[in-house]
Amino acid sequence: MDSLTIRETFLRFYEERGHRRFDSAPLIPQDPTVLLTIAGMLPFKPYFLGDAAPPAPRATSHQKCARTNDIENVGHTTRHLTFFEMLGNFSFGDYFKREAIRWAWELSVEQFELDPDRIWFTVHADDDEAFRLVLAETGVPAERIVRVGMPEGATRQDESDNFWSTGGAGPCGPCAELHYDRGEAWGEEGGPEVNDERYLEYYNLVFMQYQQDADGNVQGELAAQSVDTGLGLERMALLKQGVADVFETDILRPMVDRAAELTGTTYGASDSTDISLRVIAEHARTSTFLIADGVLPSKEGRGYVLRRLLRRVVRHGHLLGLDVGRGDDLLVPMIDCVIETMGPGYPDLLRQRELVTRVAGAEEVDFGTRIRQGLERVDQAMAGTSRGDTFPGEVAFELHDTFGFPVDLTAEIADEAGLSLDRARFDALMAEQRDRARAAAKRGGEGVPTEAYREAAGVVGTTEFLGYTSLAAEAELGAIVTPGGLLEAAEEGDEVEVVLPRTPFYAEGGGQVGDRGVLSTPTGRLRVLDTQEAFEGLIVHRCVVEAGEVSRGQQLEAAVDPELRVATARSHSATHVLHATIKEVLGEHAQQAGSLVQPGRLRFDFPHFESVSRDRLGEIEHEINERVLHDPHVHTEVMGLDEAKAAGAVANFGDKYGQQVRVVTIGDFSKELCGGTHVPTGGRIGTITIVREESIGSNTRRIEALTGADAFRHLAHERMVAEEVARLLDTPTDEAAARIRSLMDRLKAAEKELAKAKSADLSQEAVRIAQAAEREDGTAIVTHRADGLAMDDVRRLASEIRGNLGTRAVVVVGTATDDGKAQMVAAVTSDLVDAGVEARPILHPAAQVVGGGAGGKGDLAQAGGKQGGQLDEALRVAAREARQAVADV
Repeated sequence: MDSLTIRETFLRFYEERGHRRFDSAPLIPQDPTVLLTIAGMLPFKPYFLGDAAPPAPRATSHQKCARTNDIENVGHTTRHLTFFEMLGNFSFGDYFKREAIRWAWELSVEQFELDPDRIWFTVHADDDEAFRLVLAETGVPAERIVRVGMPEGATRQDESDNFWSTGGAGPCGPCAELHYDRGEAWGEEGGPEVNDERYLEYYNLVFMQYQQDADGNVQGELAAQSVDTGLGLERMALLKQGVADVFETDILRPMVDRAAELTGTTYGASDSTDISLRVIAEHARTSTFLIADGVLPSKEGRGYVLRRLLRRVVRHGHLLGLDVGRGDDLLVPMIDCVIETMGPGYPDLLRQRELVTRVAGAEEVDFGTRIRQGLERVDQAMAGTSRGDTFPGEVAFELHDTFGFPVDLTAEIADEAGLSLDRARFDALMAEQRDRARAAAKRGGEGVPTEAYREAAGVVGTTEFLGYTSLAAEAELGAIVTPGGLLEAAEEGDEVEVVLPRTPFYAEGGGQVGDRGVLSTPTGRLRVLDTQEAFEGLIVHRCVVEAGEVSRGQQLEAAVDPELRVATARSHSATHVLHATIKEVLGEHAQQAGSLVQPGRLRFDFPHFESVSRDRLGEIEHEINERVLHDPHVHTEVMGLDEAKAAGAVANFGDKYGQQVRVVTIGDFSKELCGGTHVPTGGRIGTITIVREESIGSNTRRIEALTGADAFRHLAHERMVAEEVARLLDTPTDEAAARIRSLMDRLKAAEKELAKAKSADLSQEAVRIAQAAEREDGTAIVTHRADGLAMDDVRRLASEIRGNLGTRAVVVVGTATDDGKAQMVAAVTSDLVDAGVEARPILHPAAQVVGGGAGGKGDLAQAGGKQGGQLDEALRVAAREARQAVADV
């Protein structure tokens, strides 16, 4: 059974049992506690925690997942992966253990046709109910149902293999796992606890029935018990395709074969070759999915994870003999193979092919050109070491800072040689670098803990947003929230967060900033400084009490600042117009990768591989204003997510959408999923002017623009500056640029003539000085002071004096600069250099006199120092050193 059939069989099975099918969420999660989507249940976590109402009581999904905690093991084993797909079925307070166990058995035996006599179960040691249900629902004999308890020495329930929790306060519960006996070829018998290679786990059923506190102590049973399951697609493919490991399945074997073809090797030829081929294949797959979901290489966060993966691929290509980045291609053809293999199940890969290949290709070239030098530096650091020694943290920092080696890659290379990296020293050097690179930023007080928001939600419920149709509303002051918990009242000067059951204030989201305004009660007034969503459905107003006192339960008038809201709406609609236009001009890959929508201004980030030329920016700016001038209708509509996607609505990277979504359509050129506020027609945006385009990281560009009155004020200022320049040039405004170019050309020509004259003067001066030089024992020692010269001119003068002297000559020229510093150049004729006289040793003592040092070698050296007043003494020291150097030559 191929992997596509396995996936569809699972999803269809649960759809037939009343589950709503969900496509995979992006690898960039909404959950701020994790960098990447690491489990199939993560997109459903708010429903399990009770922070949001589930769209259906039953769900089934296929979810792409990425974990890199075991990245060093990838390739060295055939089990570890950084990317995998989880198939899952979920119950949110609906069915529980009986149905979950029965359906898992039916799916395994009837749909996947696994031998029922080879299936084993493990259950939690204390879960008698699960044990009885496995017996009753499956017919598996008791000897193939293994109870698993807490390991010896464990102090918390969640340390058991068969007990699951969120890792903090929240739901938790025991697990039942299904294992398949792969036969005596895989070692001794005895069940999963004896040999987990032979008895391979393929399906995990988590029964969330308890509540635990932050310390992991079980507090009691949940009112609504739920089910969270996961079946690994790669594991099931291994079993159904009768192969030894996941790298032999139809998912990964094509990638392994392509890696072997590109490197001219054979899979199975040797352990070291196999390790590298598995790393290349596996990491190419993970990287492809990460980039397609909007992750770009960077120095931190998920971008660092991606960069590490890509650079591991380059390194292992290098180990197999490829000159990656300097003639031999690896990443791009590997990514093409990934897309061809995985594209049928993930159409987004096909749509993002150009983005993925361009980003990965640029990273390959960048690191490929530096890896050889970096590895040579590693070899130097390892020379003379023995297994068990320490790899210097200073070298790891140099590799990171100069050659782009992620520290984890350095640690891995060191470990392969039996060395341990001095990570503490590396971290200290990184901290010093960060301290130098940024000024310490002072933060405010502690934030409000999640528990306080949940308590507020328990009092107020969720917040009804009224702001699409109204900028003012009456409401009850539902809760006053502080880092210390809920308050009954707040007085003038207090900074608090306020929760209302209904509000016209828009909470920051989709790049749009939160609303500001005023909350007025009969006894006081709060100034709303910002509006945020604490979690799904709970809007908080961050306020300061401006006057009087406010109390929980009071009636109030909530009023959004209308000017700021309208100016923000202009910017948000302008962002949609800009997004559509950028994709038309630059290509479909230039999708929104981040935005900031503020009153009168916007910031738009997008993947692109070079700076946007002035002509292209002009084309984009012209087109967006043309579209605005046609005053297109801005239409908003709420519809199902699948219907919206079918209608061509654009979903932005990393954004989270429910089953009902809001679609914003502008004219016939823009259709996006968006919860923000917009103008009713495009003409209300006013003027849009682009003020900046810049790089904000590898392969990522940023455009900043102004809208409405802010754009007008900016253009008016630019016009005034242009008119003033024209007035000073005494020329019409439209001829000012040409006039400036003409003046600059004349200036350059004059500077060129001046340089020629200066050069002639220097040459004449060099001849004069050489002719005046005296020789002692056939050697000329010349020192000369020439103040006001630039360093290039000092170097030229010294060289020309030496040339005019011919042989056996040492020349030192010095100059004092306008800021009180000294600069010197020493030049030695080639015959003296051949005899062992070099310029730097002559100049170094003189440089110390002026408080500096000297650099160079052979026939030419230069020096500088801050003590220009000591230049004459320095030249005397240089002459003395020169005489001593030539005395025995």
